Amino acid sequence: MNKTAKIILSIAIVGLVVVLGYFLVARKTNIFSPILKMPVSISFQETGEGCGDVFVYKINKDDTAGISVGANKDVLNLSTTAKTFEIEETNISDLRIELRMGENVGFMYCNDAIDPNQPEYKTLLGKTGEVTISISDIDESQQEGNRNYTATVILKDIHFVEKNGNNSDIIIDELIFRDIRVGWWPG
Repeated sequence: MNKTAKIILSIAIVGLVVVLGYFLVARKTNIFSPILKMPVSISFQETGEGCGDVFVYKINKDDTAGISVGANKDVLNLSTTAKTFEIEETNISDLRIELRMGENVGFMYCNDAIDPNQPEYKTLLGKTGEVTISISDIDESQQEGNRNYTATVILKDIHFVEKNGNNSDIIIDELIFRDIRVGWWPG
């Protein structure tokens, strides 16, 4: 084989290795992939429900996805004046956004009964975004756990992560929980 043919063959082999390596890396990491990842969106029902201190939730029509927001009204100093929080700057025990996916997810919210045959859920946690919360006046003369006030919660640009910390493709652009009855405990 002459010198020119060896050079052309070497270039072809190197080119083939580079192309195969590119697709192998792109498939595993999606960093160099020519296919763009699109954010996934879930459509929730218009009305929501709630319970507890400030715990609101909505489910989708098929009852296969549910989103909840739990807030500690005393620690966060919630009132009739709306307050806005950045999720990444808030203690997760004081303000928590969860997205659950599976079957019959609505059964898991504000319910004191547990189904022993309930399947496992995939749970995603809100990692970044903005949450605005206001609550109605609270009748302090009522027994705690039965005060029946309302909460309005607005989620904006919420990005989720899996429990192991991996980013999710699910993003909630905006979701409003308007005047949801809270202040009562199931049971």
